[in-house]
Amino acid sequence: MSKGYRRSLFILSASLLLMLAVTASAQQMCDECDPYNSYCSDPCMRCRIYGQDGCESYTESTCGGPFGSGACLQDECTPSWSETSRVEQGTYQGGNWAQCNHHSVQWVTLYDSNHCNTVESFWTQQYCDNVIDGQKFNGWFPDCCNGYDDWGHTDSLFTCNGYHSCTG
Repeated sequence: MSKGYRRSLFILSASLLLMLAVTASAQQMCDECDPYNSYCSDPCMRCRIYGQDGCESYTESTCGGPFGSGACLQDECTPSWSETSRVEQGTYQGGNWAQCNHHSVQWVTLYDSNHCNTVESFWTQQYCDNVIDGQKFNGWFPDCCNGYDDWGHTDSLFTCNGYHSCTG
């Protein structure tokens, strides 16, 4: 095989691989459209024909289209989230022999004052937040479930109920 022929074959092979990589780029499925982050015009794919080995044929759509989730952000709208409530759900301690952290598990509610979503129920979102709200360094195996913190906050009496997650 001549040098020129091998070079041409290499360039042709590399070009074909690049073309396949560009056409095989991943696109989200319509059931993956997220009402809090996907815009109505974001493209998505829906399976039209299922076969033995999975989907055999796809249809193009958008997150706001007939096969999208329905709830989506209006194009050219940026949500303005503000915290409307924070409710403590649980408290517990973590740490080691020399120090401990007091954790407060809180249920947080946010509200979008720009009303960007096309569905009103998505103008509000909630999540669980785990916050370290105090520490102790004194003693051997300090207890962060009993007493005050080491930061000098006399209003921070540590107690624990043992809950590590939110119930909503």
